[in-house]
Amino acid sequence: QIKFHVLLTSYELITIDQAVLGSIEWACLVVDEAHRLKNNQSKVGSRRLVLNSYKIDYKLLLTGTPLQNNLEELFHLLNFLTPER
Repeated sequence: QIKFHVLLTSYELITIDQAVLGSIEWACLVVDEAHRLKNNQSKVGSRRLVLNSYKIDYKLLLTGTPLQNNLEELFHLLNFLTPER
């Protein structure tokens, strides 16, 4: 069984370690550089799908550019925060 209080990792390792990390019930996920989740390109879209498959109680997105090009990018960030809506 894995025991820790904080896990600091990258987008790439979250995708690679999905089998292990996906089995953990997370209290909170803080995503730095959340602007990397804004568009629907293949790698970015797959990272968002992987993160949405995790059991996470609370999500916090950190980004300096929430609205850079269009409203669709903002929608992708909001959809990551509340995919059930």
